[in-house]
Amino acid sequence: MSFVWRKRWFVLLFPLFLAITFWHIKVETDLNAFFTATDDEDSRLLAGLLKSGELSRRYLIIVEKSEPTKAAGDGNAGENPISIAIFSNRLVNQLAKLDDVEQVWPADQPPRDWVDAVASYAPYHARLFSLNPDQDAPELFNPTKLETKAEGLKQALLSPQGGFVKTVAKQDPLLLSLNGFKALQGQFQQQAKLGSGGALILQSRPAALDSEAQTRLQAAIRADFAALNAAAGGAFKLSMAGVPVFSVAAQSEISQDVTLVSVVSSLAVGLVFLFLFHSFSALHWVMMVQGASFVLGTLATALVFPQVHSLTLALGASLIGISSDYPIHVMVHCAKHRNTPLSAVRLLWPSLLMGGLTTVIGYGALGFTGFPGFEQIAVFALASIAASLGLTRWVLPALLTHSALHSAHLPGIAAWVDFCGKHRKVLLGLFAATLVMAGLCLPQLRWMDDMQKLAVDMDVLKQQDTAVRSHFSSIEPGRFVLIQADDWETALQRAEAAERRLKALQQAGVVSEYHGLFPWLVSAQLQAENAKFYQGSINPAFQQAWQAGLAKAGLSVEKLGTLLPAVDEPLQPAKVMDSPVKHILSGQIVTGQTGVMLSLWLGEHDPDKLIAGLAGLEGTRYFSQKDQLDHLAGKYRDRSLVMLGIGIGVMALFIWLQQRDMRKVLLTLLPSLASVLFIFATWALMGEEVSFLHVIGLLLSVSLCVDYGIFFIDNRGKDADVTYHAIASSTLTTIASFGALGLGKTPTLPILALSVSLGVTLGFLLCPLLIQKPKN
Repeated sequence: MSFVWRKRWFVLLFPLFLAITFWHIKVETDLNAFFTATDDEDSRLLAGLLKSGELSRRYLIIVEKSEPTKAAGDGNAGENPISIAIFSNRLVNQLAKLDDVEQVWPADQPPRDWVDAVASYAPYHARLFSLNPDQDAPELFNPTKLETKAEGLKQALLSPQGGFVKTVAKQDPLLLSLNGFKALQGQFQQQAKLGSGGALILQSRPAALDSEAQTRLQAAIRADFAALNAAAGGAFKLSMAGVPVFSVAAQSEISQDVTLVSVVSSLAVGLVFLFLFHSFSALHWVMMVQGASFVLGTLATALVFPQVHSLTLALGASLIGISSDYPIHVMVHCAKHRNTPLSAVRLLWPSLLMGGLTTVIGYGALGFTGFPGFEQIAVFALASIAASLGLTRWVLPALLTHSALHSAHLPGIAAWVDFCGKHRKVLLGLFAATLVMAGLCLPQLRWMDDMQKLAVDMDVLKQQDTAVRSHFSSIEPGRFVLIQADDWETALQRAEAAERRLKALQQAGVVSEYHGLFPWLVSAQLQAENAKFYQGSINPAFQQAWQAGLAKAGLSVEKLGTLLPAVDEPLQPAKVMDSPVKHILSGQIVTGQTGVMLSLWLGEHDPDKLIAGLAGLEGTRYFSQKDQLDHLAGKYRDRSLVMLGIGIGVMALFIWLQQRDMRKVLLTLLPSLASVLFIFATWALMGEEVSFLHVIGLLLSVSLCVDYGIFFIDNRGKDADVTYHAIASSTLTTIASFGALGLGKTPTLPILALSVSLGVTLGFLLCPLLIQKPKN
C-alpha cells in the first residue's frame, strides 16, 4: 500500500475507533474492584462486603442546631422554634420519597416493618422465647409472679404501643415472643440514652461503592435538607458519615487524578519531543500515533472486561511516554544520519520488536500479581504497545514524509559515555563494592503491612466520621464473628453457641454490644428445647393462676386467658427468608460459594480477648476487613516478588533466543537488575516502608530498562553516540509520563511514579558503564 493511502486510512480510522471506544467503554471508580482479588473464599467475602454489604450501604445522619447568628432574630424565626425531633421527622418523611433510599428511620426507634416483623413471631412464642431456656424458664414460668405479669400486660396495652401489644397478646398473652427481642429493644434504648433526637439512619439502595449513584443520592439528601432548613429559618445543620461518603470522596480524588495525569503526561511528553526535534509537524503525527495506541489499548480492555477502571486509564496514560519510545528511536536516527523514516525503521525493527516484547512481558507479569486491576493494565499494555509498534513500523514513515527533523542533541550524554570509557576500571570497582554493600542492606528492608496506608488521605472526613458516630451506638461494619456450615441447622446452632459466648463477653466488658440472629433465626434444636420447657410449665394449675391474675388486673379472661400449646412445626429459615425479615437480616446472611455463612455484628471490642473467648467453637471465627486487606497486601507483595523474578527470567529467555550469546544476555539485563538492587538498598537505609506497589513499579522499570540494554548492545545504526542519544530521549519521555503520576493524590500513583522513574534513570546511567561502548 502506498504511503498516501496509509496516511489516509490512519486519519480515517483513528476517529472511528475513538468513537467506538467512547460508545463501548464503561468506567468504574471502585478502588475495591481494582485492588481486591477474589481468588479465595475470604477474598470474595471481603470484596462482596466492601461492595454491597448491608452496613456499608448505611448513612449515619446527624441534624443539629446551627450556631446562632446576629441575624437570626429577624422575622418570626425565634417565636416558635422547631425542635430537632420535629424537624428530623419531617426530614425522614422527605428522604423516604427518594428513589435511591431503601429505608430511613430515627436511630432511637425501630422502623415500622421491624415492628410488624416482631408481631409476626407471636404464633411461635413457645419456641422462641429464650436463647437459654434452661436458665430463663424458671423465672418466666414462675406461678407466683403471674399477677405481676398480668398487671404489666395491662400497662403495656394502655401505653402508646398498645395497638402493637394487643396484636401480639391475642396469640401470645404472656408476651413470651417479646422476651427474645429484649436485646433489640435494649439497642434502641441505649441509642435513646445518647440524647440525640436528630440521629437518623438511612439505608441506600445502590452499592456503597457505586460512586455515581451515591453522589446523586448525597446531593438529593442535601437538597431536601436545605429546603426544609430554609423553611425553618436556617436553624439546623446536617452532617453525614458512612462508607458511601468516603466512596464519593475517593471517586472525586481519583477522577481529578486521572484528568491531571493524562493532561500533564501528554503535555510533558509533547514538550520533551519539541525540545528534542524542534518540529511541530512531527509532534502532531507522533501524538496521533500515541493517541491511537491509547485508544486501541482502551478498546481492547473494554472488550475483554465488562468495566474499565479509572486507575487503568490513569496508569495507561503513562504508556504515552513508552509508546513514543519507538518513534523517537526512528526519528533520532533519521535526524542524525539523514536516513528516510522508512529505512530507519527497517534498520531498527529487530531491536524495536525485542524492546516492545520485553516491555509487554513486564506489564504482562502484572496480570499474575493477584490484582484484578493489573489484569486490566496487562491487557491494556499488550494492545497499546502492539499498536504503537505496528503504527511505528507501517504508518509512521508515511506520516513523516514531509516533516523536517532536526538533530536531537542532549548536552552531557557524550561526555558521560566518554567518562565511563576512560575510567571504566575504577568505576567498575566502585560499582562492585556498592553492589556488595547494597546486598548487605537488603535484610533491613521494611515491608508495609497496613494496606490503609495506600488509601487516599481523608483526615478531614475521618474526623467528621468520628464526630458523627459519637451520636450512635457503635457497631463496627468491618469486624464481625463469621459462622460457616454446610447447612442452615448446623449454622444456626453454631451461631447460637457464639451468641452465648458473646453475651458472657459483653458482661465481662470485652465487647460493648453485638447484633446476633436470635430470635429472628432459631435452630430447630433450640426451638424444640423451648417448646419442651413451655409444655412442661403450662399445666392446669399454671393456667388457673394466670386467669386469676388477669381477673385481678381487670383484663378479659375470655380473650387472654387461654395459653395455647406450642405449634407443631418449627419456624424454618426458608420461611423467614421469604418474609420481610430478610431485609432486616440481609447484611448478616453472607453470600458464600458453598454452604451457609452468617455474621454476628460487633460493637467496640478487644479483638485478642474476643478471639480467645470464641476459641473452641467449630465453624466460628473472627473476621476483620482490615486484617484481611493487610493479609492481601502481604500476598500481593510475595506474588509481585515472584513475578519480578519470573518476568526477568522470561525476558532473558527471549533475549537469548535473539542473541544466542549468554554474555550479551547478562549485559543487557545487568543495568536494570543493578538499579533494582540499588533502589531496594536505598529504601532499606532510609527506613522506607516498601509495599507491593513499589515492587510492581520496579518490575515495570526493569521491562523498560532492558530496552536500553537491547538498543545499546545491538547498535544497529553503527553509531554508539546516536544510539545513546536515542536511549536518553526515550528515558526523558518515560520520566515525563511516569513522573506525571507523582502529581496524583491517590498514593498508588506517586509510588509507581517514584519506582519507575528511579529505575529507568539509574538503568540509563548504568548502561555505558556496564556495557562497553560498541565500536562504530
